[in-house]
Amino acid sequence: MSAYRLVWFQHLHKAAGTYVIRRAMANGETFWPTHENGNPIEGGEVIPLWKKEGQELTDFINRCEADGVTFVACEWGGADFSILADDERVTLLTCLRNPINRLISNYNYDHYWMWTKATDYVGYLAEGNLHSTPEYYTRIFSRVNEATRKVDEENLRIAQKNLAAFDHVIIAEDGMDALNTLGWSNESDTTHPTFGDKKRALILLAKLRFRRWINYRKGVKHLPPESMDIEGMNRLDLELYSSLRK
Repeated sequence: MSAYRLVWFQHLHKAAGTYVIRRAMANGETFWPTHENGNPIEGGEVIPLWKKEGQELTDFINRCEADGVTFVACEWGGADFSILADDERVTLLTCLRNPINRLISNYNYDHYWMWTKATDYVGYLAEGNLHSTPEYYTRIFSRVNEATRKVDEENLRIAQKNLAAFDHVIIAEDGMDALNTLGWSNESDTTHPTFGDKKRALILLAKLRFRRWINYRKGVKHLPPESMDIEGMNRLDLELYSSLRK
């Protein structure tokens, strides 16, 4: 067994990922010298870890070991999980939450923080961003990193197989006790909530988004219309999530 350990965190949007990253920081993990919420940066750009295959990914891990990096987040696509799982130096970690609640949280966060131009869920899902695409979990863990491609039961099977190779799969609703097994005994009080940020409220006000500012102050959570059948659109993700909770 290698003495070196690299915690590889597959970060899923609005699924307590920032908390996990801050917890790693609080417990002395070493991040890439320049990073964006754990994602390594080089030449001013996020290194596309999700595009690295085979030896190229192993070379990146070798570089992490040589440089003493012990924590890496991969947020913008699914990595080559087979290579990662077969490398004894790597500890695979991820955290999921109910996929419908995650999508609702992501929409409201992007809406109030003005990361999206969409004014409703139909437009939001049509923007083509992976994190706002139906079946997000199935896509990530079966490595369908293009929002325009369809996924099916075979992708669900691949996702389940890849997740089975993870060392730690945390379900956010069930608590974060699994992080203690990584030696992360120091708590982090950092959260990344949609509401309650005074700076965000002031920005909405400054941009004359008065109705949005009022709703933000009131904590109004926008929900998808029943006519969209969000559950049906995320059938595979719900099955994946349920299987992990069991």
